[in-house]
Amino acid sequence: MSEYMSCCDCVITKAGPGTIAEALICGIPIILNGCIPCQEEGNIPFVLENKVGTYSEDPVIIANTVSEWFDKNDGTLEEMSARAKLLGRPDATFNIVRDLADLVLE
Repeated sequence: MSEYMSCCDCVITKAGPGTIAEALICGIPIILNGCIPCQEEGNIPFVLENKVGTYSEDPVIIANTVSEWFDKNDGTLEEMSARAKLLGRPDATFNIVRDLADLVLE
């Protein structure tokens, strides 16, 4: 997934945790366009409150957002990208496995 995302300047996706996590690791601004009720709803405020993306289910608004992000050239994408990278946890999987292994060895 990281190989594909490394080719992107932004990602449009539903609020799935795996895609959001990968986008953060890659430092890619996110446009969320939906979610699975209850299961993914909490991911929307996370993206919005951390200012690493936006949310809309309206295709026209999404298109306008992408257009604004790329037309403005005012540093918005770069700022979102920097915040995303700070939130990304590229070693999270290894840390979880390490913690589980430590629990087993106790």
